[in-house]
Formats: sequence, structure tokens, C-alpha cells
Amino acid sequence: MRYFNLKNTTMKKVLLLLTVITSLTTQAQWELGYYVDEFGDKTEETYMYMRASGTFSNSATQNSKCVYDFVDSGESLEVHVKEYGNRMATDTKATFETVKIKTPSGEVKLIKGVFFSKSGILLFHKDTYAQIKSILMEEGRYVMVFNRSGKYSNSSYKIVIEY
Repeated sequence: MRYFNLKNTTMKKVLLLLTVITSLTTQAQWELGYYVDEFGDKTEETYMYMRASGTFSNSATQNSKCVYDFVDSGESLEVHVKEYGNRMATDTKATFETVKIKTPSGEVKLIKGVFFSKSGILLFHKDTYAQIKSILMEEGRYVMVFNRSGKYSNSSYKIVIEY
């Protein structure tokens, strides 16, 4: 996971080398992406991303497929929640949720006050970003669970991450 903004070429080369070395020795899923400008051209600004799978449940379905796209800008971590694998988990209002993470060593960590947008993005920013990056440090299998308390229904989400 990257926790800083890569603006100079030397830092990008170092990160690329570390990414290659890490991918040879672990099951790392993080990939390097580039932001684009208004013309669709790649810029110097980068981010890290990965895709994880899991499930979600609500009053209409139980343990249905859910895809989670993680995007780490170095200042925040966005988790794009895609119910049924392709539909953003939208709602009529944004909420603040508690995220529980079981680490590879079996510890359960809580992060309170994580913003869940109306458009289906779970956002770790400032304090919650610092918390999640300190939790996701060891290699292995993580299980992340959280709920969304909506006006008309409640949903629960479960993500499995391995790296």
C-alpha cells in the first residue's frame, strides 16, 4: 500500500522496483495507476488500486456477490462497493459506519466514523485513513465487515483481502 503522493520520477522508479520485488515474494494485489487529465492523457500523479471480492446481504438478498475496488491516493482510501459485482451500492443518504477488520494474526480492529457516500463509496480520510493504513501492514488474509443503516433497509458487507 502506498501512503504518499508520487510526483517525482525517481520516487516512481523506486516504487516500481519495490512493487516488482514484492510481487515476486508475496500475493500482493496492489497495482499502480495514473490519473489522467481532461484530454484522457496520463499525468505524473499516481495512485494504488486493487480489487477484492466478497458478499453483501440485505432484505432482498443473502450473501450475494459484491466487488470492492480499493483506490489509495496517498491521502485517502476509497472502497467502491459494487453490489452484484457491477452496481454501486447507492442509497438516499450518506452515513457514518463502523468497520471491523480481522487481521491475519486474528485480532479484530474497529474503525469508527467511516464515511459511506450516497453513491456507494466507503471513504477512509484523515483519522480513519491513518487507522486503516496502520492495520493493513502484515501479509496474509484480512476480513473486513461493515453495515449500512439506510432509511428503508439495512445492508451488511463482507470483504476478503489477501496479500
